Amino acid sequence: MWLQKQAARLYAYGAVFTAGKLKSHQILLERALRLLQLARAGDMAARDRTQDIVAHLQSSLELRSEPAQSLFIIYGHIWDALEAATPETFAIGEDLLKRMRDLVAEVHRRQPRPVGKKKRPPSAD
Repeated sequence: MWLQKQAARLYAYGAVFTAGKLKSHQILLERALRLLQLARAGDMAARDRTQDIVAHLQSSLELRSEPAQSLFIIYGHIWDALEAATPETFAIGEDLLKRMRDLVAEVHRRQPRPVGKKKRPPSAD
């Protein structure tokens, strides 16, 4: 059983680092939401791991643009809500994380996909 959990953890870790930037952001937001559910049930270690994810997402932003600066502030609010660790602030953090996840998913969905090379039909030589 331990080997299966370890293999799943390594696979998830690899998926985050081999995905594109938006997809890895989305994966981390999903992980933060799952951990937040544990934190709401009283697992403060899960709350700490959720804050680690939020801090990582915050630090990964390139702050040259105004939208990135706004996201930086939002992630700061999420981190603070988790730090307070009350049912109300957990609800605020969860709501903001869900909104961020949905936003990232929508942006990812709207991104143009690279066009692969089309194979030429075999020649009739």
